[in-house]
Order: sequence, then structure tokens, then C-alpha cells
Amino acid sequence: MAATAASGCGQGGESSSGGDGSLTYAIGDEPETFNPGLQDEHTDPVTELVFRGLTRHDKDNKVVPALARSWQVAPDGKSYTFSLRPGVTWHDGKPFTAEDVKFTIETVRDAGADSPLSRNFTMVGQIETPDPTTVRLRLKEPFAPMLDALSMGMLPKHLLQGKKLTDPEFGQRPVGTGPFALKTYKHGQYAELTAFDGYYEGEPGLKKIVIKYVPDDSARLIQLRNGEVDAAHLAPQQAGKATDHRLEVYPTADYRAIMFNMTDPVFADRRVRQAMNYAVDRDAITKSVVMGYGTPAKGPLDMSPYAAAPGFAFDPGKVASLMTEAGYAKNGQGLWAKDGKTVAFELTTFAEDSLRVAILNVSATQLRQQGFDVDPRPRPRDWVRKHWGDLQGFVVGWGTPYDPDSAVYGPFSSSQALDKGGSNYGSYSNPAADKALEEGRSALDPAKRKAAYTAFQQALQDDPPFLWIAYLQTINAVPENLSGPARRTLGHHGYGFFWNAETWRRT
Repeated sequence: MAATAASGCGQGGESSSGGDGSLTYAIGDEPETFNPGLQDEHTDPVTELVFRGLTRHDKDNKVVPALARSWQVAPDGKSYTFSLRPGVTWHDGKPFTAEDVKFTIETVRDAGADSPLSRNFTMVGQIETPDPTTVRLRLKEPFAPMLDALSMGMLPKHLLQGKKLTDPEFGQRPVGTGPFALKTYKHGQYAELTAFDGYYEGEPGLKKIVIKYVPDDSARLIQLRNGEVDAAHLAPQQAGKATDHRLEVYPTADYRAIMFNMTDPVFADRRVRQAMNYAVDRDAITKSVVMGYGTPAKGPLDMSPYAAAPGFAFDPGKVASLMTEAGYAKNGQGLWAKDGKTVAFELTTFAEDSLRVAILNVSATQLRQQGFDVDPRPRPRDWVRKHWGDLQGFVVGWGTPYDPDSAVYGPFSSSQALDKGGSNYGSYSNPAADKALEEGRSALDPAKRKAAYTAFQQALQDDPPFLWIAYLQTINAVPENLSGPARRTLGHHGYGFFWNAETWRRT
């Protein structure tokens, strides 16, 4: 029934042989909005195809020109001057100018809690637009990730001026400058995009891309094998079942971990959180659950040049010594208890995500074997999104392959806590981590940035907000006659697969 319901999306969701230059792709995650100013680094395929920023990332995830053809940075890091590409237009034919850049940055900066990415522009003071193709940013203080942050899609001033950034109409009917324009969007079903013949790098090779939203992993595989879709994002256990398709298997910076709700007293003692990190056998999970499509995780920057987390090995002896030091003793049920209370918490995740559920169940079993009173209870995605602050433990996914600030500031800075409208869903607060994060984003010297992020990872080792489990590879099944996909390290949910989709073709 899931497959039937998901496939009934009408003409826009039909698959094809590709003779008409189209591609239909099934994915599990549907964003709440296609507005890039409201997304948190995890740019979904539609947003990625519709928008362009001043910068973008190449196959090595290095910052390269996009809407800005060049730039100059002052030696003190407090002034950025961008030269924009001339002749760029929005999908509705209006010219893209420096005023759009000024409007975008000011709007996102001033949105505060409405936009997670406002944190990337709070240091921007004045924005000068001496002519339609020149933009100068004056910063109040240096911000090392600025060029990376400006890969966020630019917004059209002529459509959003006078409206809130959260305007739902624009979020569902976006207009950008990217290689594809959104033609039709049916919530819960599909988004149909058509090639933009005015794209500044030339008309794309594909005429149409349809993104189908099929949350259930099994349903995606069924639709792929039935020919209802041309391509699909697959779970590890499905990789060998897409026999008529080519597998594109890429590394990602996307990790899975158990997030602790730091407002819950059960997680107050850092020794308990350290002990739980020693209680899980990551190698076993990577082999049996992730099925080899991943690696054990040490921390939040393992796939970054700044990786320095010591990590936790499976060590029951360490579990026992830490829990004993924290004043716990095993009760008659073999559970750690203090003052009659066990380390009891509900562990949940998105019920529709089979891989997260499998990680949840195996992790919960391992934790219980080591004496932790874990209740594994997957929940529907919509329920989770309404109860972030009430969750005790959650199998979380996160990670970007870009500047380290984009991967760690949002989920771990106390300034980004959930009750402040940020992405720090576990409400983690650690002065040493905060200090290192601020130094990492303000230091222009690469050696000083490296030292800051090394200190940050050590702070998380000493006071873990997560129980790190695994980094994933992402698996996409595509038709044999699709040319163009290029391997690179991708982000959360495997986002970024369409990074060079304007070059793709069906032969």
C-alpha cells in the first residue's frame, strides 16, 4: 500500500526511458521549504537545482565561483568585494543584480531565530552596492567561513521584498537562478523541475528532473524495480537488489549518533555519557547494520581535514569503572542504578527510516547488555518534528563536507540551543566547546583554526553530547544510460548528489 500511495502522483511523477531527456528520482526526505535561507546547510535536491549562491563547491568541496565570478578579501578579513557575473537572470526573466545579494544577506541576517543560517551573517555590518555587478561586505569582525557561507542560494528581492523570509508561498514556489526551474510541486508526492535555458553556464543536458518523495525504503525499491522511477536513494541492505541499475556509491560526512537531551537529569553526569560511548560496538554495527557501507564514527569532523577526535572503543571495563566512579551499582536486573533509579530513557528515531531504526535497535540492545535501561521506541517523522524538546535520546543524523563551522557550530554551540530557535536540538552547553567554536570561526590563520577545532573535538570527548556510531556511504541507483554523476564527499542524507546535474545526460 505504501508503494501504491506514493506512486500515484500523476503525470509529473511518471518514469521514462530517458529518451525525452528526463529523470525521475525517488528520495525519502521531503524538506519543509525550498527556501535556501531557511535550510540548515542540508540543501535538498530541489533547492540545490533551483538556486545558486555567490559561491559553490567543486568535486573536492572547495569553494569556487558561482554567481560571483571573482572576489577580493581584505588582509584583515573584514571586507569582501564580489564581482558578479553579468547577464544572469532569475527564472522569471528578471535580472539578477547586486541588490538581490544585499537583500538576501540582510534578510537572512535579520531573520534571527526564523533562519538557522542567520548565524553566518550576524557579523556583516554594511553592504555596499556601487553598481549592479559589484557587492562589498563590511564585517564587524573576521569570519573565516564567509566564502563557504555564501554558497547559500541568493533570493529574488523583487519577489520577497516586503514579505517575511518564512513566506510559505515562496517556500513552495521558489524562483532562483539555478539550472532548473520548479514547474510543479505536490506536497507528499513530487516536485517537477524543467531545464532553465537561460542558465548562465548554458542549458542543462536533461530537460526535466522529477524528485519523488517516497519515505518508505521498501517502497522506493519497489518503484525502482517496477520502472515507476528511474533512480532512487537506497538503504545499504537494498544495494544488491537494484540489479538493472548502476550504483553510485559515494562517501559522506553524514554520521549517525545517539543525541542526548541535555535538559534531562538522566544525562547530567558526563561520566554516564562517556560510559555509554564505551558500551557500543561500532565495528559490529558498521558490519551488521550498515553492511560495510560506512565506517565507525569518532566525532563530528571525521571526514574533514580538521579531524582530530580520539573516539571511543568498545570497552566494558571502562563502562564499569566510569559507572562505579559515578556512584552507580548493578541491581538485580543487571542495570546500573543509584538511589533506586536506573539510567532509564526512551530512545527514538524516525520510524520510516529503516537504517536509523536498525541502528536504534542494535544500539539499544548493546546498551542494555552493558546495564543501561533503554526503551527503543521509533516514532513517526511528523511526531518527532513536533516533540524535539521532549525527546530523551534520538538517533540523529548530521554532517556537511564543507567548512568545519558549517558542520559543528549549529548543533553544538550553546548560542544555537533549541529554545533559542537554533539547531542544537540536544541543548548542549559546554564553555570549552563554545570557546573553541568561536575561535574556529574567527581565526584566519589555518594553523589557529586547526588548533581550535582540535580543542573543540577534545571538549566533546571529555563531555560527549552524542554517542557516536557510524559515518555512512550513500547509495544511489541510477539508469545505465545516465552520464554525468561525479563522485565526491556528500552531506547529510547524501545531499549534494545533484551538485553537477546540469551536466547530466541520458544517452
